[in-house]
Amino acid sequence: MNIKEELIKLRNELLARRDMEEIKKQEEKEQNIPNDTKESVKDEYTTFRKIDSRLRNLDDKVDNYINWYFNNAVKGHYTPIGEYNEPRSMRDLIEKVAVWYELRYPKYEVNRLMPGSSEERTEINDVMFNNNQYFNDMLNSSNNVNLNWADFYSKEAFIKSLPSDEQFMFREVHYRSNVTIDANVPYLVRLHFTPDGIVDNAENFNYLIKDKSTDLDSYFVGKHIKEVLQYLRSNNISLNPNNNLEEEIKWHDKWVFLKDEFLNCVMYRIIERGGNRIGPRRAFLFAKEFNRNIDIPMMYGVDTSDPGLKLFVDEYIKAGGSIDLICYENYSKSKKNEMLSSVSVGEILTIKNRSKGRQYTK
Repeated sequence: MNIKEELIKLRNELLARRDMEEIKKQEEKEQNIPNDTKESVKDEYTTFRKIDSRLRNLDDKVDNYINWYFNNAVKGHYTPIGEYNEPRSMRDLIEKVAVWYELRYPKYEVNRLMPGSSEERTEINDVMFNNNQYFNDMLNSSNNVNLNWADFYSKEAFIKSLPSDEQFMFREVHYRSNVTIDANVPYLVRLHFTPDGIVDNAENFNYLIKDKSTDLDSYFVGKHIKEVLQYLRSNNISLNPNNNLEEEIKWHDKWVFLKDEFLNCVMYRIIERGGNRIGPRRAFLFAKEFNRNIDIPMMYGVDTSDPGLKLFVDEYIKAGGSIDLICYENYSKSKKNEMLSSVSVGEILTIKNRSKGRQYTK
């Protein structure tokens, strides 16, 4: 090996070492997400506009979530056997939901909705209904029926088919109906809430202040629980450490994040399982239905050899996507931690339209 080759090898080793150190720092950051408020656990993609060209593996994000789930919702709340089984059960449920979406939208159906390669003649409605012998025998009719498989195997039907402990992950998180405030007064200081955390009744808060010009019991009605806490802090009305009001907010926001990120992890697995073209398109359908960030499937869905890439981008733009979004190129064909080139959605449109000799409309 000559001196030039030695220098190139040394440079690559140094770059790889630096990259791995940065990746390790990012992973440590993700695994130690604080659980005090919803703002502190926002999805990293919420304000996304630019990305590092280093590959961020989606399976790693699922692993990080499982670790967060164990540390914040399992550890110390279960027996040793439960602590072992709960993270595995969570991972299995993520996989189950991803598989359901594959069954609901097989490859040929995704290709029919958003063409990306050669289309098959198979249609899922024919498979599940029109050509289903059992179904036709039950109807005692040879006539085709006008049913849609995606509607038949709907989100609602799938969730209802799950055991109750798994259905829990799809239910909205509600605030408790009332919270008692720890206060050194001879009266019960309490707030009553709607499920969304809006105060519909307040009791005895006037005993916490010397200035009686403001009727706090009336003032708090209609306010959100976080507005109440902010008011108390701003007016130096002291609360005991670990008081019920702050603990309720922490509990609520932790479970909102847990369930929200659970759906994100399902989307990550849909992308990974589906491959370079079908995965992101199927995840895009999932994102729209479950109110996920549509940027994510687009970010990981740029296959430069995909003849239907512009059609996919068109669907993303029509759904409210941004032309400024920066995407990985050929994510599914790359190795973990590989440096990838990136391209914006606007650049994809420009390139694809230029190749066809036409301009994209405003």
